[in-house]
Amino acid sequence: MRTVIDLKYCKGCNICVYICPKKCYSKGADLSERGYFAAVVSSPESCYNHKREGKLICELCTLSCPDQAISWKAEEEEKK
Repeated sequence: MRTVIDLKYCKGCNICVYICPKKCYSKGADLSERGYFAAVVSSPESCYNHKREGKLICELCTLSCPDQAISWKAEEEEKK
């Protein structure tokens, strides 16, 4: 599973940066189209859910995002 941040919804609150126990996110350095410094997935391989086969374990980032900007995709979907 791979973490995806939808920049159409992210407002740069960085809650995901602070709440992630594995420090998978970091504050973004570039402005999004909406004018926010959106968070970025800086260390996807350290995420609890990275090598899971459709079974999400942690999801603290997804549950805490006030804008529902974080989602999960199977790595096969991204290769298509």
